[in-house]
Amino acid sequence: MILKPIHNPEDFTNKSETHLGVFGSQKWLQIYGESLNYIGIYKDEQQLIGGFFYLKTKKFGATFIKLPPYTPHCGLFFVSDSKNKSSQNNFSKDIINEVCMYITKQKAALTILAFPSNIVDLQPFIWDKYKVIPNYTYRIALAQGIEDIKANFDSKNRNVINKAIKENVEVGCDTLSKEELFHFFMNALSSTDANIYETELKNIFLKFSDHTNSFAMVAKKDNKLAGVVFCVLDKTNCYYLLGGVDKQNGISGVNNLLIQHSIQKAKDLGCSIFDFEGSMLKGVEKFFRSFGPDLVPYYTVNKANLPLELLLKFKKRELF
Repeated sequence: MILKPIHNPEDFTNKSETHLGVFGSQKWLQIYGESLNYIGIYKDEQQLIGGFFYLKTKKFGATFIKLPPYTPHCGLFFVSDSKNKSSQNNFSKDIINEVCMYITKQKAALTILAFPSNIVDLQPFIWDKYKVIPNYTYRIALAQGIEDIKANFDSKNRNVINKAIKENVEVGCDTLSKEELFHFFMNALSSTDANIYETELKNIFLKFSDHTNSFAMVAKKDNKLAGVVFCVLDKTNCYYLLGGVDKQNGISGVNNLLIQHSIQKAKDLGCSIFDFEGSMLKGVEKFFRSFGPDLVPYYTVNKANLPLELLLKFKKRELF
């Protein structure tokens, strides 16, 4: 087994999109330009059987390895030809061990990487003194009818949705231009504590988004913009990527109503899963939980050199 950089992103995305969906597609990953590091996993010198990606940056002379913004995981995928369960387990363990050794060899001062939810055996990282931290997202199975989905909503959630409807909040799909969406979310994110990555955010709307891979649910009251939810999707999954409301309008339930419409839209488009795409903030988790989804874990590996780890223990004790 050989791990080595892939210099042509298409060589990676030609394989990855089948396994990762939208977050492994060429169109999504191009929003990062040439800043991503693509690592191929080869059975031999030529046969690509898997890979992953990350951002490698430098600050104050130190190297940092992290996820690209707005992407939920490092895209690790691999293919095993074995039908034997024991052989599959051994192969998976070998892959994770090689990935761990490759990342460790980068000698980063700080490494923080999340893995896709199907990657659950991260023991080699634990053995190599990484902190393996469970994270969570929420998902709704869309095979059930929309009334059954809505029946699982918290009653308070349903009440604020009905209130927004009674206040004549109107919801439309893709009624804003790409430039308008970008400026809306720049303003919406600026009013929160969220990190803003302006270049990548702009690329999501101007380079990535089209009718085949995303949609924006837009709420208006008296023809004034009240809120927007932006989702990205592939053939099976729809992901809640961004949401924001105009807090000055004083209308409750706008975001709730937008998510209900987004779930319906995802179902209409043939998706089988609506994914809230990460739910680690306490207030956000409570809000997402009110839609009656299933809790799904995924894992992050974290490691820092000793001086930085001691500092992070005071600021990010839950991670270090």
